[in-house]
Amino acid sequence: MDERLEKALEFANYRQTLANQKKNIKERMDILRNVHYNGGSFVADEKTISFISTLKNLKKVSVVLIDNKDKPVEINDIDDFLETLVSAYTEASNEYKTQIDKLNKMRSIKKLMDW
Repeated sequence: MDERLEKALEFANYRQTLANQKKNIKERMDILRNVHYNGGSFVADEKTISFISTLKNLKKVSVVLIDNKDKPVEINDIDDFLETLVSAYTEASNEYKTQIDKLNKMRSIKKLMDW
């Protein structure tokens, strides 16, 4: 096989493997952002955190939210719920950055596959 063709194939394989690894890391982050609270399931994302923060700023004490499964869930302690959301979000984001940084340093398919 031509050396240029071989290098192109190797690079294509590297890019595909890299894309798969990034997808796996993103899926892991999505799992880490799931929060179970008062029998409900919520995603700790910017939208949810912002909404709960707004409720806190309006001095609301409790609220009924619709969770990921369209189930109404009463949140009696907005401060605790907000802390739980922010904690899950920052933990997931930090883990995501750490893993992506490690992945970006891998410059060969062998290193990516061993990782």
